[in-house]
This record gives sequence, structure tokens and C-alpha cells, in this order.
Amino acid sequence: MWSLRLVTEVRDDGLYIRFAPLHRSFRRVPWPAIESVEVTTYRPLQEYGGWGIRWRPGAIAYNVSGPRGVFLTRPDDRDLLIGSQQPDELASAVRAAMSESDR
Repeated sequence: MWSLRLVTEVRDDGLYIRFAPLHRSFRRVPWPAIESVEVTTYRPLQEYGGWGIRWRPGAIAYNVSGPRGVFLTRPDDRDLLIGSQQPDELASAVRAAMSESDR
């Protein structure tokens, strides 16, 4: 039996997301592609149809468990919801990296 694991990394050039073992490599979201960052509470089953990698019109969700996450608004692409057990810390790290990349 295998289990899904969501790995999220904040790096200098963007946010990296990997849903192991489905993704062999990370998916990168460059900082300029993100317009806003918001900590959110959501209902995975009702809003996205469950857990895992889920699509709905205009948005993609990466979630494993729990109802909390970080919502990224991307004007030129689908918005992203990233489930997290520590959404406040993730949002703070993303905001800090975005402002560093603006310098």
C-alpha cells in the first residue's frame, strides 16, 4: 500500500509543489505569476470533490488532509489551493519570498 504526500517548498525563484508519488518532479510556480496569497479554510469534499489533486473551474487544489490551506490567485492561470497543516507559516514564507523577488 502507498500513500500520498504533499511536499511544498518555498525557494528563491518560486513555490515548488510535489504530490508524491504521482509527481516525479516538482511543479514550479514562479513568484511573478502569483497576484495574492490568502490563508483559507475550505471544505475539500464540497468545494473540490475530495482530496488529492482536484480541479474545478478556474482553480486547482492540492490537498491531503484537513480543511486549511493557502489560496494563491494567479491572473494568467488557474488559481491554486495548497492544503497545509501550517497555512499561516506557509503564507508568511510565500509573502516574504515574493517581496524579496521584487527587489
